[in-house]
Amino acid sequence: MLGKLMKYEVKSCGRIFFPFYIMVLVFSMIAALFINFDNYEHDFSMVYIIGMLVVFALFVSAIVLTILLIVQRFSKSLLEEEGYLMFTLPVSEKTLVLSKFLTSLLFIILTSIVSIVCISLVSTMFCYKMSGIVDVGNLLKEAGNIFSRNIGGIIFYILSGIADYSVFILTVYLAITICHLPKFSKHKVLSGLAVIIVLMIIQSTIGGIADSIMTSSRVQAIENMDVLFFNVNQLFDTMLSVGTYEVVMFILNIVIAVALFFGTTTLLEKKLNLE
Repeated sequence: MLGKLMKYEVKSCGRIFFPFYIMVLVFSMIAALFINFDNYEHDFSMVYIIGMLVVFALFVSAIVLTILLIVQRFSKSLLEEEGYLMFTLPVSEKTLVLSKFLTSLLFIILTSIVSIVCISLVSTMFCYKMSGIVDVGNLLKEAGNIFSRNIGGIIFYILSGIADYSVFILTVYLAITICHLPKFSKHKVLSGLAVIIVLMIIQSTIGGIADSIMTSSRVQAIENMDVLFFNVNQLFDTMLSVGTYEVVMFILNIVIAVALFFGTTTLLEKKLNLE
């Protein structure tokens, strides 16, 4: 049943997201072509600036659209009129929330991938235009070496990013659920923003306690690097290294995400207030 719910969610969100992804990719290619046809080689002319601004604007738009869709789909399908239908289905509240969460996480990951592709398109064209100054072949070779040496760290930080996204999504879900409780339903927007601020303060406090107990050897190593003898390979190797601190913070994020998930589902089970 979870798969069917997710399929329905993907179709609903995909009507907006997939055309937007295509539009973003098309505009990124156009921006890259503008840079390629620019005659001012090696100079940051107006075409370069416009191209970068277009990509930045699309990147911001993708983030805003993703956040709005996360809020809209959860609120509309579980806490408004559509919720009456959803809660008649032979599934638990946990399954319903899980389907929303996994779909939102999927589209956040897709948005991140599309953003990376767009930035890569413009960056590749920029490097091509700068090939007379920068040895692009050597640059790609060095990037490949860094990637191969730190594949474990890269995978860890991808998973860590997913954990961060999960905490964000579930924080929004819990805030939306709380602001639909009878005590707060008259001022949903204000109460929702207040709840998000409170939840973020709590999460920051927990992170601060962890910071006071232990320190990141990775951050210390970066801070102690000699600026006069700067080494790019050493910098990336250090940035992608994984220590005890990073593992503990990763586990802590998972625990927070689980707590937010069960807080949301418990409120839906006990204190549901459909509009």
